[in-house]
Amino acid sequence: MDIGTKIKKLRDENHLSQSELAFQLGISQGTLHNIESGNSKKIDFLLMDKICQFFDKDFEYFLDSKTDDTINCHQSIYEMNLVSELFFQQFIDIIQKNKDDIHELKKKLDFEQ
Repeated sequence: MDIGTKIKKLRDENHLSQSELAFQLGISQGTLHNIESGNSKKIDFLLMDKICQFFDKDFEYFLDSKTDDTINCHQSIYEMNLVSELFFQQFIDIIQKNKDDIHELKKKLDFEQ
């Protein structure tokens, strides 16, 4: 959930209109609308501080939860890469063993002739 969505959720939970919250924060209703709708990607640090104080929330509350998803995704990709590396290493080991076995068989056949 992004910052704007979290602000809207808190505003709704507190039964505030956009105009009321905008007034409390000292911004225009249009600015708040743009933040809540995701049209405004940049939010002034001082404004975020006002929002945190107004709703009695830590800044961490507004951090995008995608961070955890991204970490989990990166962890999964890392684990898949490890599995792939292990698989390919085993595959290479099998090929090498077969190559060695073929070489030994060839030596035996050449010796028998």
